[in-house]
Amino acid sequence: MLINKKNKMKDYLEGGFAWQQLGSGSEAVICLHGWLDNGNSYKPLADELTQKETDKFTWYLLDFPGHGKSAWKSPDASYYFVEYVYDVICFMKAANIDKAHFVGHSMGALIANLLTSLYPDKVRTLSLIDGIGLIYQSSQSAKQNLLKAFNERERLSEQNTRWFSDRQSIIKARASVSDFSEELAETLMSRSIKSNGKEYALTSDPRLKLTSTMRFNQEQAQSLLDKISVDTMLILPKHGYAQMRDNMKKFLSCFDRVKVTNVAGGHHCHMENPKQIVLEIVSHIEKARGC
Repeated sequence: MLINKKNKMKDYLEGGFAWQQLGSGSEAVICLHGWLDNGNSYKPLADELTQKETDKFTWYLLDFPGHGKSAWKSPDASYYFVEYVYDVICFMKAANIDKAHFVGHSMGALIANLLTSLYPDKVRTLSLIDGIGLIYQSSQSAKQNLLKAFNERERLSEQNTRWFSDRQSIIKARASVSDFSEELAETLMSRSIKSNGKEYALTSDPRLKLTSTMRFNQEQAQSLLDKISVDTMLILPKHGYAQMRDNMKKFLSCFDRVKVTNVAGGHHCHMENPKQIVLEIVSHIEKARGC
């Protein structure tokens, strides 16, 4: 069991899915993390939840397959983006959740808005943090990207697990390529590091870094997200990813009811500024519930 400063969280493992859970409310809030992150991406946010918010809702901090403490996909499988949507549906079955409020960051936001488009009956509200739309490719680059993906697979098959002499080296390395402090990197990576007793390595599947063999073009992507009617909020940090601001221009019209909220911070603003993000998300959920 994990004990937070303000809230108690329990670790669960079911059907290959690992997640952290807190609260006892009748409505579920499922938090989906970004690429190469894990459920601890939402730990600072969870620390800011009040007793009222954990009484009303049950919060689920999911580790996607291949991330954090969740199982890796089998050797003959790949991490196609669209499969994450089905993974979330399978997780909901494992956790006995029929319908939920969704909070998604970065890749998790893209997964959440596609899931909402496909399964609107499973989504109560949608909160997107520096992520909207889908990543797409031009038709002209499809062949080149496919060759790149296959070449990367061949090179990866020849590599062994990389071990580090100390845990802090992994944390420092993550902080150096991210937009947050070493302290936040510690919070995040504490769920993605394993040890053999002498050395340390990442628990994340190396195949997560491979170029995808399958991507939609822009027309397909916009068609997939057309006419999302669920109450949606897009949280845009001041120093977030430029690609997501560009995506906003292309995909905002796909949402019938969407509110754009600007906040301070970078791409991981929910870790840097969790108190404000919690207030925005809970306010969005309560307004949609008519409270």
